[in-house]
Amino acid sequence: MTLRTPLRTDKTLAELIEVIPDAALIVDTSGCIVLVNRMLVNMFGYRRRKDMVGRSMNILLPDQVRQHHDQHMRYFFEQGKNRPMGKGFKFAGIKANGDTIYVDIMLSHVEFDGKDFAIAFIRDTTSNKIVEDRIRRELERERKLAMTDHLTGLENRRAFVEELEGNIQSLAEHGWQFAVCFIDLDDFKLVNDNLGHQIGDDVLQKVAHILKANCRGSDLVARIGGDEFATIHAGANLQDAMHVLERVRSSIVQELSADKIPVTLSMGLCHCYEQQRHYSVSGILSAADQAMYEAKQQGKNQIKIACVDADLDSQ
Repeated sequence: MTLRTPLRTDKTLAELIEVIPDAALIVDTSGCIVLVNRMLVNMFGYRRRKDMVGRSMNILLPDQVRQHHDQHMRYFFEQGKNRPMGKGFKFAGIKANGDTIYVDIMLSHVEFDGKDFAIAFIRDTTSNKIVEDRIRRELERERKLAMTDHLTGLENRRAFVEELEGNIQSLAEHGWQFAVCFIDLDDFKLVNDNLGHQIGDDVLQKVAHILKANCRGSDLVARIGGDEFATIHAGANLQDAMHVLERVRSSIVQELSADKIPVTLSMGLCHCYEQQRHYSVSGILSAADQAMYEAKQQGKNQIKIACVDADLDSQ
């Protein structure tokens, strides 16, 4: 219910907001500040009430939200709906010195001499926001670690599968094609056996770097096993994907050969483009893996395309 409190004098109004346990201000329908209490003056870092009274409430808001806030104020006066604390507005405020604080605002109507005003009760939630931001950053960091291959810095198998699921859904809902490639390093075991695991790790890191550098910015590049990598090329047709992957294969073989590392790449490519087909993660992975195995069987160091009749559908 809208609060309509007829107040007889400016003194009564000033006394009312001064005893409120929150920072408070009163604005008219144009957003002009009519009254403020001492808590609000202190919260926003002003010296005196008169530094605020008579000015637009926009002095307390960042430039980028002022227009949006003006719309909220107009809507508030038109609708007459109060907003209790915790269900009101949450936004950033600007102190007199330019520092940002985060606040919750509760709004209520008051009526004085037949005119409408809004009384805003404001709580500084900056400390809560800082804690929430820190927790969110920590959760994001932990999620990133959980989705990252620690040796190469690429996405890991978990991230790869999650991205593949998203591409399958996008194809089903919007018709957005994509391609998936499995990549296996030929004769990598000989590197570990003859040159040692440290050299083997160096090779994996170099391959990861070249893969990332030669794929498109929108492509996902992952290490999904020991010497196995995989890529997802969202929006790519078969020719686009082949062009990218041939560039990858050629660049990696050339650089490893220059380092006298006898490793090449066998690659299996699966192109998904039929919107009405019910693709599954397991079906796509199986088809790409089979194509990669055929590349090895037929001489290695090449790209084989998964058969269009391969079982890609959900079981």
